[in-house]
Amino acid sequence: MTSSRYKQRLRFWPMVAVMYILLCGGPYGIEEIVPQSGPTLAIFGMIFMAIFWGLPNILQTAELASALPLQGGAYSWYRESWGGFWGFQFGWLEWLAWMFDTALYPTLVAAYFTHFLWPEAGPMVVWLMTLIVIWFSIWLNVRGIQTVGKWSTLMSLFQILPVVCFIIIGIRHIDLSIFSQWHIPENSSTKEALVMALIFGLWNYSGYAGLAAAAEEIEDTPHTYPKALIITLIIAMFVYIIPLLIGISVDQNWSNWDEAQFNSVALVLGGGAFAWWFMVAAQSSNFGLINSELIVLSRLMGAMAADGHLPKFLTQMHPQYETPVNSLLLQGIILSVMTFGLGFVDLLVIGTWLSIPTYLIGFAVFVSLRLKQPNLDRPFKIQGGWPVIIPIVAIPCGIAIFIFINTPKEYFLESIPLLFSGLLIYAIQKVFSK
Repeated sequence: MTSSRYKQRLRFWPMVAVMYILLCGGPYGIEEIVPQSGPTLAIFGMIFMAIFWGLPNILQTAELASALPLQGGAYSWYRESWGGFWGFQFGWLEWLAWMFDTALYPTLVAAYFTHFLWPEAGPMVVWLMTLIVIWFSIWLNVRGIQTVGKWSTLMSLFQILPVVCFIIIGIRHIDLSIFSQWHIPENSSTKEALVMALIFGLWNYSGYAGLAAAAEEIEDTPHTYPKALIITLIIAMFVYIIPLLIGISVDQNWSNWDEAQFNSVALVLGGGAFAWWFMVAAQSSNFGLINSELIVLSRLMGAMAADGHLPKFLTQMHPQYETPVNSLLLQGIILSVMTFGLGFVDLLVIGTWLSIPTYLIGFAVFVSLRLKQPNLDRPFKIQGGWPVIIPIVAIPCGIAIFIFINTPKEYFLESIPLLFSGLLIYAIQKVFSK
């Protein structure tokens, strides 16, 4: 796709807002790490993974985005490095991983509001509410990346304000003496607790190549994208770790924590009104994630279609908003089916299995381009040569492999067909394109 097809441009701070919502969105939902890993490993995992997983990912993504500011993001990087066939296979896997992740959030938003407005509602009512969330998000995305950027700016402010208040009110309650012991959960080994801490860290410090899928709709991508990544990581560490320290100190019944425990802590810190504000902000975070991830999904699909790997009708642009309307509509249909047929845990586990190979492939592409095109113009370039590059690549790849090997394999058989589905799609498209 050429840049002339995209008239709208996302400016720097709206891009930071979209990126913040896409990659972080606040501490909402990270509470489950505490009963799984214990408080000490929970904090360790979030700090360790920020430094040894998040930062290396940001550095290699920043270099790739500045060197190859192409629509389609990671898919285009795969194609430029390894050619059309493998570019599509890995691009398709990238799209699948994002698709399963995106399907999580409309389900969460619908379940929350249905529980609040109609507690006795059945599964069909929840799914109908899910459809409303999905198709309202599609409508916003059809109206353009600037519309999503404006909504993201408003939502990011709405989401981060209660977190700031949470920190201001709660910071005096932090008790660092808690972390002098491991507090490993009962019925869990130290290794199992560590693996869960690393999984949560990986989940929360990933996806940095996502918005690069809309590279031609961002102002001065080679220079602004790397800066936005660094800002997002700093904010993410701040809004993950400090609220977690406060929550662990205020509510020490760690084994009974759930994914909405911060609401209970907010109730203790600021009363009922503050707790309600925190809950609504959490759901706006999920809604923001849907909208941001639809940008990624539709642009990945559009780029693969433009290269002839998917049907050409997916490249059609909206006559008024110049957005990939058919790609967005197809995402809406697929999400509607997925949220009806798969539960939250199914989506989460399969999505994790699919995402880990994409992270490893991303580092492989980074190294491949350094070897094949050492003189490629890189406005952002990791300095220090191979003595710096090798640990930046080796450490996170080692972490990913360790997590992959030690993650429960119950969903392995379900994931295998998806891992190889790109071969079937490629063959079918070749037949029909003749």
